Order: sequence, then structure tokens, then C-alpha cells
Amino acid sequence: MKFIANGVEKQNNVVLLLLFALFGLGLTAHVQNLSYFLLLIAALAALLNKSADDTSFYDLYRAYRPLHWAMASLLLALVLTQTCHGYIDLSPYNPLARLATFLPLLWTIRKLQIDKLRLLKWSWVAGAALCAIQIYFYPKFDDRPDIENWYVALASLLGIFSILSLALEDRPTVLSRLAHLGGGAGGLYVIYVCQTRDVWIALPLFVMAAYLTFVNNPFSVKKIVLFLSGVLLSGALFFSTDLVQRRVQQAEHDIRVYSINKNADTSIGTRFQLWEASWIMIKEHPLIGVGTGAHYKEAVREMVDRQILPTYYNGAHSHNEILFSTATMGIPGLIALLLTYLVPGHYFARHLLDPDRQVRAAAAIGFCTCIGFLIFGVADVLFKYKECEVFYCVACAAAFALMTNRKKQLAGLS
Repeated sequence: MKFIANGVEKQNNVVLLLLFALFGLGLTAHVQNLSYFLLLIAALAALLNKSADDTSFYDLYRAYRPLHWAMASLLLALVLTQTCHGYIDLSPYNPLARLATFLPLLWTIRKLQIDKLRLLKWSWVAGAALCAIQIYFYPKFDDRPDIENWYVALASLLGIFSILSLALEDRPTVLSRLAHLGGGAGGLYVIYVCQTRDVWIALPLFVMAAYLTFVNNPFSVKKIVLFLSGVLLSGALFFSTDLVQRRVQQAEHDIRVYSINKNADTSIGTRFQLWEASWIMIKEHPLIGVGTGAHYKEAVREMVDRQILPTYYNGAHSHNEILFSTATMGIPGLIALLLTYLVPGHYFARHLLDPDRQVRAAAAIGFCTCIGFLIFGVADVLFKYKECEVFYCVACAAAFALMTNRKKQLAGLS
């Protein structure tokens, strides 16, 4: 029995180490992917060791069945629509299949005791800080770091995780406060320097999540007034900077030019053109979409032939998650994507006002993940990237494990 206990303890330490690597090494793609696959192997090993946990895998599935099927729904929509189209394209399966592994990853991460799960906060602090350091030294193009938008989106989440996870400590030291706030500042630095406007839109909701986490009696009129005053002041300072004003003016210019010449080759104009083309694809193929991979690219070429698009864009997506999912997989794709956002988001949102601050913090981390991806998807397609599926799946699992294990602790069950 002692041998089994030691084996379980070592396995849990490996899982914690892999989570640290996945979140804490600056969003390095190879590290993220390797950590994810090793976590899956650890999950399979845990499944074979039935004595390692008093909750069976099937019991966990029954308890959170809607959550499991919501996270697997995009993969199911892909299988359904490809079957209806009568072809097999394996390329989209690699990223979407990662979301479907949510339940075994959750089962494995929930094995960690709450004290070990709390240590994840240092991976978020380290990850946000390393992202800021990487961006500082990253090559610039047109006065901006030449980096993918998904990286900026995930770095912003690490920054808010860093701040929210400060609430996981009952009595944080001054050094701990500085470290967590430093991680948050690192995430804000990445957002500011990279000038990714769709990420800016998520900031007010992230701030709201932090308010609900740290403030007792958040519906006090006095506290609401002070909070809104602080938000308005911070927003005014943020948008008064030259860099932000340039980006806002550029957006206004692009929209004005597009209203005159719809074929204008601008950042926003290109997105508007792709959105219009995707909307036409949806109206013409509402049930199962135009298909994924090469089929979507062929549909884009057809839009060029029909003079709906002025030129062929080889970006392979619509620059909008909902439009892209619906255009490629029809109504099943739309429903699946909404389930992927809203079902886990609902589980987390229910606990944003929990009496226990640590439960609120874990719920806020999960909620920011869901709402953040929803907002980031307005101008990008994050679920096209393997790194984003891994981050979404594991971050939701870690937040859910923190939340439920803390509740077990409060109930005296652990």
C-alpha cells in the first residue's frame, strides 16, 4: 500500500510539473504541445490505477456530462459534416480533438490536493512575465512585434490569471503581492505593445471578474461607484496614450476607407471582406457548410471568381470564429462553438459570487478563459491553432479542479 501511495504521489508531482511547463514557460509552442501529450499519457496511466482516486472516471463523467459533451462538440460537428460531405480531411482533427480530451485531463488534475493546485498560480505569474520579456526582445514590424494574435490573447489571459490567483492565498505576503501584480503588469505590457485591438475589448470584463473576486459585498453602491470611477480613470489614461490613439485612428480610417471602397486593402477592410464572403457561404450552405481545409480555400477562390472578394486570401480562415465555424461546418458548427464557450462559462459564472474568495478566484479564472476566447474570436480564429485548444482545455480543467477541490476542502471531504 505504501508503494502504491508513493507511486500516486510521484504521478501527481509529474502532473503538476507538466502544468507548470505548459503555462509557465512563455507560451513556447513545442513545450505546450509536449506537455499536453505527456499529460494525456499521465491521464491514461491514472485510468489504469483505479485505486489512486476515490472517484471513478465514470462517476466524474456522470456528474459533468454536459460539460464533457460541450467540450467535445466541435469534434463531433467536424465528423458529422465531413460524413455528410462524403470526404475525409484529417488536418482539422488534430486541433479540435484536443478539446475533446477535457474530461480525462480534468480527472487527472483533480487528483492533485488543493495545496498543490494552488501552486499553479506561480506558473501563471512566471508565464506572464516571460511573455513580456519575449515581446520586449521580439523583432518589430511597422512599430509592432511581428507575432501571432493568438499569442497576445493567451498572454493577456496569463496576466489576468496572475492577478486573480492572488486571491488563492489567505494572507499573501508583500513579496507575493508584488509578484502577482508584476505578472499582471507583464500581461498588460504585452497587450499594450502588440496593439491587438480585439484583446483590448476583453479588458473591462477581466477587470469586472477581478472586482467580483476581491471585493466582498460587490453590490454595495459605494463600492460600485469607486470601482467604476477607477475603471473610467484607467480607461481614460490608457486611451490617451499616443500608441492607443494611433491604433484607434487607424481603425477609424480603415472603416471610413472601406465605406468608400469595399476593395480597400486595409487590416479592417480585409476582415470585412472575409466576413461578407463567409456570410454568403453560410446563406448558401447553411446545413453543413462549405467544408473544412482545402474545401474552404476552394470556396474562397470561388468568392474571388464571383468578384465578392477582390483577391485570394491564403490565411485559411474568416478572421471570425463564429463565421468560420458556421461557414465550414454549418449549423452543427455554430451550435458546437457556442456550446464550447457557454457551457463551461455557465459552470464558472454560477460561482463568481460564491461566499469563499478562493472559489470565486478559480471561477473567475475559468470564466475569463471562456469569455476571453469568445471575444478574441470576434477578429480571429483561435481554435484553428493547436496551442489555443491546449490552453483552453487545460486552463478550464485546472480552474474547474481548483474550484471543486476547494469546495471539497470547505466541506471537510479532503
